[in-house]
Amino acid sequence: MRRSDVDAAVLRQSRFVTFDGSLALSTDHQRPDRYRHLEVDLGARKRIARGAGLSYAAASFGAGVVVQEMTAFNRLLAFDDQNHTIKVEGGITLERLLAWAEPRGLYCAVLPGYPLITVGGCIAADAHGKNPARDGTFCDWVEAMTLFHPRRGFQSITRTSHPELFGTTCGGFGMTGVIVDATLRLSPLLTRNVRVRSIATESLAECAGRLQQESAADFAYSWHDGAARGPAFGRGVLLLGNWTEDAADEATGAYAPMSSDQRGRWPISLWNRLTVRSANALFRRMAVHRPSQVKTAFDAAFPFARQTLYHRFYGRRGLAEAQILVPDAAVPAFIAELSALVHMVDPPLVMMSLKLFQGRQHSLSMSGRGTLFALDLVRCEATRRFLDALDRVVVSTGAQPNIAKDSRLGADTATRALPFHAQFRARLMQLDPDRLYQSELSQRLGL
Repeated sequence: MRRSDVDAAVLRQSRFVTFDGSLALSTDHQRPDRYRHLEVDLGARKRIARGAGLSYAAASFGAGVVVQEMTAFNRLLAFDDQNHTIKVEGGITLERLLAWAEPRGLYCAVLPGYPLITVGGCIAADAHGKNPARDGTFCDWVEAMTLFHPRRGFQSITRTSHPELFGTTCGGFGMTGVIVDATLRLSPLLTRNVRVRSIATESLAECAGRLQQESAADFAYSWHDGAARGPAFGRGVLLLGNWTEDAADEATGAYAPMSSDQRGRWPISLWNRLTVRSANALFRRMAVHRPSQVKTAFDAAFPFARQTLYHRFYGRRGLAEAQILVPDAAVPAFIAELSALVHMVDPPLVMMSLKLFQGRQHSLSMSGRGTLFALDLVRCEATRRFLDALDRVVVSTGAQPNIAKDSRLGADTATRALPFHAQFRARLMQLDPDRLYQSELSQRLGL
């Protein structure tokens, strides 16, 4: 074995932490940087691929699981100019992909909220962007993949050549093997900037209705004050973006990247009732008094890249996020039950957000049409009680949780709330009967 192969086979102990700060542990860690390194024999040991490690849940590590970090696999491999498809390695970041695509007048239609997320991570979680009701989810734009599994080696797969394996990998959180590379379909980049309009709304119900009327927007989502109670509960701002030729209002430079570990470096949480109310009031006042502004495509797609204080304020204790897809017919009932639950438990809710959603994968990712509700809370006992009760509301209303955002969701709720959980588990057992690829997330969900 060559020296480089020996080095790649060495297991080092590394500490991993979820982005929400709920779980931190040390486990064996590999950093392969050649395809042959993936073939190093680990025997029957459980393993999982890892990209940027920005998932709120522990989808890329677990106790006793070998973490195979894929960030060295970050090359652009091939481009088809006629069909606007590009083949990239799974460890390439969205930032690097966009830096190549934008000068050529191309763009990724689906971009989750941070530029350092990897393509492999986007496929594994079936990530969504700022208008999933129109653009779908990331896996809708994947044409082909190369997947590695020790029992099958390297396989080139598409929806037609290997439908079961392809479908289980999309939104399968790395449980089918390592996503070595992927061929993506890009969309034309209309302009370099986005005009964002801010519209004040007074309730969740009003905002949900307005979102249904704004299907033509290129970006459409909302922000809501989590601290408001009584008649003011759910007041917020609807944010609508459309591509524009106008110049950006402000020049922007480099940003300071933030990792999961860096997010939780402050020992205490700075979010409390006073700071939450003050920050939310200031945000809403600024949005209302500046109802239209032009941002770069980068800032419109990644609003938190330059605004890291929001997540850092949660400190070492961390945050808890619930992201829930509610079917259209159940939205009024869900809002009523959510409002009643917030007023009864009074958890430290910082903010909420809404967007319309369309998902097509039949795996563990959210599937179907509806309104996506996101709630960010300070992690504490009241939050735990609130989220446990919210699980029951999710099940009773036929809603679905986003397991990439929820680090404490249990197998019982997942089994009842995820429409393809049983089907996914059956396919997974056929594809990988030894269950080599596992994580804390897969073990917690009974997979």
